[in-house]
Amino acid sequence: MIRCFLSLNIERSLQNKLSYAQEDLKKELSSQKIKWEKADKFHLTLRFLGDTEPGKIKIISQELTGLKLGFEVISMTASGIGFFPNAKKPNIVFIALNEDGNSTGILVDEIDRALGKFGFKPDFKFVPHITMGRFRRDNRVKIEHAINVKIEPFEFKFDSFYLMKSKLKPGGSDYEVIKEFKFK
Repeated sequence: MIRCFLSLNIERSLQNKLSYAQEDLKKELSSQKIKWEKADKFHLTLRFLGDTEPGKIKIISQELTGLKLGFEVISMTASGIGFFPNAKKPNIVFIALNEDGNSTGILVDEIDRALGKFGFKPDFKFVPHITMGRFRRDNRVKIEHAINVKIEPFEFKFDSFYLMKSKLKPGGSDYEVIKEFKFK
């Protein structure tokens, strides 16, 4: 079985900008026990597929290659800090993204339609974000104060999405591109 997900991958220069914001977050949330993501792993998850049979991956790839999306680029802007599920009992701290239009919603709907043929159920409502860190399960504490981290409203542009492999290791996971899917 291969652990897989679909994502919009972030170019290196923007990963570096995000890492500066992450450093500010680390200071602001220093009293919390958080496992911080490495900058080279910053991405926007579209759908998590989980453990998938290798033979099924090839068929899924063929199906995703045939998507008709009607756009060439997705543009988003970093817009602030957020918590899943909320700041009262946070699991994840993230940078929120805003999009002009709904291209990402269209993409996720088309992915869900394509994956439904293979028994995958739609995931939670899609919320565009980039995970900065995960709170340790044994010590999640309500965030009592406003987070004073200024996020530069830099722009993200994507012209493709990716089928990714995630290999779990003791120190975290490694990601590898299985296939890239251009929007046009």
